[in-house]
Amino acid sequence: MTTAEEKREQHIVEYILYVWQMEDLVRAVGLDLGGLRNHLSSAYAGDRLEAELVWFGELIRALRSENKTGSGHVSSLDEVMIELTYLHQTLLNVLKDEEYRSAVEKAKPHIAAMAERGAEQRTELDAMLVALYGWLVLRMGGKSVSPETEESLAVIRDWANLLGGRYIRMRAGAL
Repeated sequence: MTTAEEKREQHIVEYILYVWQMEDLVRAVGLDLGGLRNHLSSAYAGDRLEAELVWFGELIRALRSENKTGSGHVSSLDEVMIELTYLHQTLLNVLKDEEYRSAVEKAKPHIAAMAERGAEQRTELDAMLVALYGWLVLRMGGKSVSPETEESLAVIRDWANLLGGRYIRMRAGAL
């Protein structure tokens, strides 16, 4: 099982962020699978390395065939986003999940404040993902964020974690 497959099973939001991160990595090495082999061989070996390389090869092919070698996200994430959007709306409007609704309401002002500082997002889910990815990129770059931003991100992460948990339950037929 690849890292992407593990993340998809364990936490759908982490999976999306992982794919975005790997899209950036692939672009950073010029969509060169050989360059990725060198990078990945320090983290993986044997069959696991080969499985990861197959996954990355598919990612590279998708980026090329979808003309997203410079920016954008692979279309395979569109299905995931549709599922998450459907789940989000179902939790709020059909199941009236109070814990989930509360997490979303608590996150809304934080999402709005972050959206004002960056590019406008189409949906609340997009804004949540962009905020979390921005935080991830900053952390990977060794940069810090203000205590206020960190507090906002904690609220947004709480929402993302609830959504991830509800997604697992939905996929298991337990929701």
